[in-house]
Amino acid sequence: MSEATYYGSCLCESVKLTLHGAPVKAMACHCVDCQKSGGGPFQTNALYNTSSVEIDDPQGYCKKYVVPKEKVGSGVEKQKWFCANCGCTLFTRPMKYNGEKSVVKTGILDAPAGFNGQGLDQLKPASELYTKDRAAFVQPIEGAKQFEAAAQ
Repeated sequence: MSEATYYGSCLCESVKLTLHGAPVKAMACHCVDCQKSGGGPFQTNALYNTSSVEIDDPQGYCKKYVVPKEKVGSGVEKQKWFCANCGCTLFTRPMKYNGEKSVVKTGILDAPAGFNGQGLDQLKPASELYTKDRAAFVQPIEGAKQFEAAAQ
């Protein structure tokens, strides 16, 4: 059986990601940072070892914004990587893991040929984080573990 491979891209398709293998975990995050960053009630993410994330950025559009440690729940800064051409957030790197983990935004996933659904349907969240910040009009994802803050 071959290892799963997922492909994603930013809105303008200038930056492409290849994700090798299954994620460590897939989750939905309702924290205020994800709400503001994503412009919606939550973001869906997949945690990967950074070594499993391949970036194809021939034009050098992939840029980072460093979220200061004072603004991060862990007290350690995180890097928010995005396409400078279209503004699409691609992934974050919580530096509490020294750059060894990447939190990929599953909304960037492309649906493979013949797949019945959207690209992000490939990695359904198994858990929901920061449910204490969940918008009142959003229902829990069926079957997903619920955490009021970050999962331990």
